[in-house]
Amino acid sequence: MVVLTLQSSRLGGAIILAGGDSSRLGYPKYLLELNGVTLIEILVRRLSPLFEEITAVTDREDLFADLPVKLTGDLLTGYGKSPLRGIHAGLSVSGRPFQFVVACDMPFVNLDLIRYMARFAPQYDAVVPLSNNRYQPLHAFYNRSSLDSMKEFIEQGHRKIIDYYDKIKMRPIGYPEIARFDPGQRSFFNVNTWEDYHRAQRLLPGR
Repeated sequence: MVVLTLQSSRLGGAIILAGGDSSRLGYPKYLLELNGVTLIEILVRRLSPLFEEITAVTDREDLFADLPVKLTGDLLTGYGKSPLRGIHAGLSVSGRPFQFVVACDMPFVNLDLIRYMARFAPQYDAVVPLSNNRYQPLHAFYNRSSLDSMKEFIEQGHRKIIDYYDKIKMRPIGYPEIARFDPGQRSFFNVNTWEDYHRAQRLLPGR
């Protein structure tokens, strides 16, 4: 299959989801710091050289007013809270045809892997890594072409992103492809617990 090669060094847009409840931490994830920098600011700094526009989806826009990002809250608020609602909101407020979506608690994104995934984004509704037989829906590209079906899926009361993949044209990125850029799969490490947070501190470059 012929794949579109993106000539520009900068891609379209990225969406950072920062609206989780952080129930296991008891503290907002995006305000946790590594080396004195909050998790969400780490992501903004990492992604800014790669993307022309970054959107943060959050219910606390006041906390991110100083970041160089577009801000939005969920648009489909009458339904169960889920990351899919955040993806829908991020795609809706930007005219970019496809966007990279990442959770705010994933500080070790690999730009080379993201560039590789972006090659397939124009041709699919979603491009999703498959790591250890599990999809990574919050480290994936989503296309605005899927907005209508996404809205309908949410309005039907569904919340699980992986169930949504049956409704769209999705391109999985398997481990052999991932390993070319991120053999340790740190891209998918996320901070759910304090143990995860302390591990993230140990994984920092130079530690």
